[in-house]
Amino acid sequence: MERALALALEARAAGDHPFGAVLEVDGVVVAEARNLVASNADITAHAETELVRLLERERRLDQLPLGTVHASCEPCPQCVGAMFWAGARHVVFGLSASRLTELSTAPGETPYGFTITAQEIGAATTAPMRIEGPVCEDEAAPAHVGFWF
Repeated sequence: MERALALALEARAAGDHPFGAVLEVDGVVVAEARNLVASNADITAHAETELVRLLERERRLDQLPLGTVHASCEPCPQCVGAMFWAGARHVVFGLSASRLTELSTAPGETPYGFTITAQEIGAATTAPMRIEGPVCEDEAAPAHVGFWF
């Protein structure tokens, strides 16, 4: 998780949204990605989808079901779907989507985001995904403070 949080800070420093993700297999990080939404001018370039894309380009998708994806923040529905279709079955995240919504909503503004959780989506798949979190909200939150507004 430490590396995923570091990648979130790297993404922010590069002008991208502050999210990172890694794939760990047998205690070893075998792939990592950060958000590239601004860098790639691609609204779908979330850290988790970039991780899937990297593994697919490198013909290593077979590693996904063998390991755990550590995401700095609770994956959105797009990312849960991408990871599911690519074969991921275990995901751990640092910051909850509800806490992200709090951190990314300016005072007096209407919250914007999803209300369905990653766990709910993962449990609704035909090959259930184990999605755990939040595991470190206090450590994951600083990457978002002051970024969104």
